[in-house]
Amino acid sequence: MGEWVLSVGQLNEYVRRQLAGDPILRSLWVRGEISGFKRHYSGHLYFAIKDEQARVQCVMFRQHAMGLKEDPREGQRVTVKGSASLYVQSGSFQLYCEEIRPEGTGDMYARFEALKEKLSREGLFDPARKRPLPLLPSRIGVITSRSGAALRDILRVARRRDPLVDILICPAPVQGEGAARELAGALARLDRDGDCDLILIGRGGGSIEDLWAFNEEVLARAIYACSVPVISCVGHETDFTIADFVADVRAATPSMAAELAVPVRGELLQRVQGLAARLQQALSRRMTLLGVMLDRLALRLGVPVQALIGPKRERLVQLSGRLARLGQELIRSRDEALQGMGTRLNSAARARLLHTQTRLEGLERTLAALDPGNVLQRGYALVKKDGRAVADAKALHGGEIVSLRLRDGEVGARILAEEERHGNKKETEL
Repeated sequence: MGEWVLSVGQLNEYVRRQLAGDPILRSLWVRGEISGFKRHYSGHLYFAIKDEQARVQCVMFRQHAMGLKEDPREGQRVTVKGSASLYVQSGSFQLYCEEIRPEGTGDMYARFEALKEKLSREGLFDPARKRPLPLLPSRIGVITSRSGAALRDILRVARRRDPLVDILICPAPVQGEGAARELAGALARLDRDGDCDLILIGRGGGSIEDLWAFNEEVLARAIYACSVPVISCVGHETDFTIADFVADVRAATPSMAAELAVPVRGELLQRVQGLAARLQQALSRRMTLLGVMLDRLALRLGVPVQALIGPKRERLVQLSGRLARLGQELIRSRDEALQGMGTRLNSAARARLLHTQTRLEGLERTLAALDPGNVLQRGYALVKKDGRAVADAKALHGGEIVSLRLRDGEVGARILAEEERHGNKKETEL
């Protein structure tokens, strides 16, 4: 007990003081490549600098960040001036930066710019080749990590906007060695076999290393070769990748991609009904105006109106017939859409009800199997000592009083002493 025991806070504070007392660590320059840069709403900057061997977390507080001419970029090679210390609360070692001096472009950023320039010259980013998104897609393909937040965001937004839209998920790794080739293969499979009207591909935010799979040439060419429109939704609003430039549409986040891909079905039906009503009103006004013009012309010429409108009557009848048929078709389309929605909702509800009922029956069987009363009905007894169940014979000693719960009630019992026992097992005396 004579050992000196520290709390975690005391240990971290001791290490911080040791680092603060080192004159070299109080003011030093460190060269590296920017990674995972983020500007907090408070004005503080958070990032890491790395080289081939290691990386270190950095923070630049607002009072120093205000002196920068521009924010550092992902992959930019820089030299930072600051002090090395320990953040006591989390125990994390980091550099507290006061200056950031650019040294040119980092290796990853240089590769990004080189590939961007190459594909741009080949026309992969040409706005003229980008296709519009379908107005009302029946099936949407989604390529992302199965366990990532991006998939949950896409499904949540899509189901809210249109519960009936069919979503086909093709999971693939979104970072690490070989991820770009896996993503390209998933895109090719969906394009070939998925029967999709539209494909979403992306992931959540991260550093330039985390997002690098979406900067690979193999994925860029797969997006370019896809026969259906592609929405790229990689990272956050400030993150741009090669996939964003090649895709038909770039969404700032996965949630925004779902909003772009899935229209609100109810709003579409209202728009169709409104357009049909406006068309009918416009044609009615036009026919009324033409009638007034014919009356005036007949008065000026002294010719009966019937003689003037005779040749046009058949045309007017045709237009009226077409208008009536158009209205009927619009109403029929609306009714069919609503009926289809009802049928699919009923099917989904029945399937959900059956699944819930099956789970409930399984839970009831499990509960029945675990019910102590059912066990007692088969001739077993429950031993209690001091009101608590006893599961181990070693917990009982000679002379102790216990209670036995049987299927038709409880009785008292006494544990025999060592000299009264027979064999190796403890016995009870009723």
